Amino acid sequence: MRFLCWHVDYFRAKPAGRGRSTVVEEGEAVDIEKSAMLLFISFEKSDESSAEDVLDRAVSEIGSIAAQLNEHTIILNPFAHLFGELSSPQFGAEMIEKLAERLRDRKFEVYRLSFGIFYEIELRAKGHKLARMSRKIG
Repeated sequence: MRFLCWHVDYFRAKPAGRGRSTVVEEGEAVDIEKSAMLLFISFEKSDESSAEDVLDRAVSEIGSIAAQLNEHTIILNPFAHLFGELSSPQFGAEMIEKLAERLRDRKFEVYRLSFGIFYEIELRAKGHKLARMSRKIG
């Protein structure tokens, strides 16, 4: 699993079209008018053999970053462009949903963009030293 995290002042996304994925969820607009962590996430082939461990480590790392940023709102954006060997689309979609559930269990407010949909995105990123970071888990 890989993710790119941006700390944003606000985030808006509007479905713009269907992607090339074999898994396509119904696209819904997202409008978050407050500070949040925006995570561009991809799951990799190697994650398929250790899904629970990857989820545990991801929740721990995301929680640690959120604590550093004093942030409680998280946006999960499926993003197949992080240069790993991608998992199957079905696995990726399931893992994003499981990750959202686990983060909600830890009392985060979680928004999730639809899998297999391209979005028009508007955001304002913060400018501090932790406002953009990436992680590879697994």
